[in-house]
Amino acid sequence: MEIGLEAGSFATVGKGFNDWINAALELGIKYIELWIDRNYFWPESTSPEEISKAVEILRSNGLKVIAVCPIPFSAKRWEEFEFEFNLAHPDEKLREKAVKFYKSVIDEAVKFETTNVLTLPGKIEEPNKMKSKLSYRQYFEAAVKSLKELAKTANDLGVKLCLENAVVGNFGDLPEELAMLVESTDPDIVKVYLDIANANVFLDPKIYVNKLKDYLCDAIHATDNDGTYPYHLPIGKGTINYEEVLRLLKEVGWDGCLLPEVFTDNPMEALKTSKQALEEIIKKL
Repeated sequence: MEIGLEAGSFATVGKGFNDWINAALELGIKYIELWIDRNYFWPESTSPEEISKAVEILRSNGLKVIAVCPIPFSAKRWEEFEFEFNLAHPDEKLREKAVKFYKSVIDEAVKFETTNVLTLPGKIEEPNKMKSKLSYRQYFEAAVKSLKELAKTANDLGVKLCLENAVVGNFGDLPEELAMLVESTDPDIVKVYLDIANANVFLDPKIYVNKLKDYLCDAIHATDNDGTYPYHLPIGKGTINYEEVLRLLKEVGWDGCLLPEVFTDNPMEALKTSKQALEEIIKKL
């Protein structure tokens, strides 16, 4: 198992591409997940020349992009997320808008020489179905339709769509949901990007590993919390038994990249703590 750098830990506190590179080098990390939002590598506003320059900087520093992480929403505050690109939207025009966005991200992933596109399955606007004008089934079927369309493009370009259990969409958070989305689309192209901290607020993360072991992509978000809220804390600051989780991952044959995703004012310190904790556990396996 390798340990990588999730650039969003820095992007969310205003630190840009050069900071991501410097942090990876300081930490001795060679894998990086690129954060894509309107400030960083946004498909509509980033030129091919800018991407080529970034790729050259990555190469010259011995860094490899393990995944790209596009942000299809805006956040008014930490608890409120408004999706601009919703793959599960039952409105056909809005669903097609989201598919177009992710196709542009797939194109960027190819330019960044990575095969993993972190993909949010979509958002259910009103999770209380007694209040909603739309059923869960309508959202699910829209998501499947979108993922099937994207899978064709991804397959042609050698890219995987990696569904994250992200909490922010009220959708695709339980292992059974993720498995159904994969099985209803294309298991060779559509995978699961497991977020262990997010899983922990629903069920024991080991349940996710056991249920999704055949569908996991080769990147996992690894941070901590106590199961009461989807905090993303340094490993050791919550209650997740990472030794048990990593041992199970090894037993099921997973050997990918663990990326601590921490949301704090001091991401560097949090990442150092998490990296050290993961390294100590990996040595014991």
